[in-house]
Amino acid sequence: MGAVSGTSQRYVQSAATGAAAILLVQAAHMVEHVAQVTQKFILHMPAAHGVLGSIFDLEWVHFVYNTVLYTALVAVYIWHRRAASGPLFFALRAGMLLQGYHVVEHIVKMYQYYALGITVGPKGILGFVVPLIWLHFFLNLFVLILIVGIYRGTRQANLQPARATA
Repeated sequence: MGAVSGTSQRYVQSAATGAAAILLVQAAHMVEHVAQVTQKFILHMPAAHGVLGSIFDLEWVHFVYNTVLYTALVAVYIWHRRAASGPLFFALRAGMLLQGYHVVEHIVKMYQYYALGITVGPKGILGFVVPLIWLHFFLNLFVLILIVGIYRGTRQANLQPARATA
């Protein structure tokens, strides 16, 4: 019997490292959404752009960020699948699904902004039902919670001893 290949172990390590990086980036991003909610509902500021929002509160920046985050989750998915033969854990499946939907929201907002000329507050899909500030706060919060689960799952896989092969 031999140990799991070095290649498989590299995928396990890549998934764990990728999940850690995503967790740090999304946690920092969540600070922006907390700042927006604070500005709007506690400080009653007329424009709630977050800490860096006055520089980065552009629709294409949100689209690029969310697409890169989704792509990073897909990379973790690929690394995890190459390293593990078991079922994919819930947090990774749910995180990819929710973040994928988040990207769709921003694609629709980009269409509304650039193709339809809605330059003030394009609402996306659910923005017609839920106020945008709360929609994106909770989308990002739920994705962050799932990323914590992804990090824990990849870290646990990384800490497990190498499986023996027949």
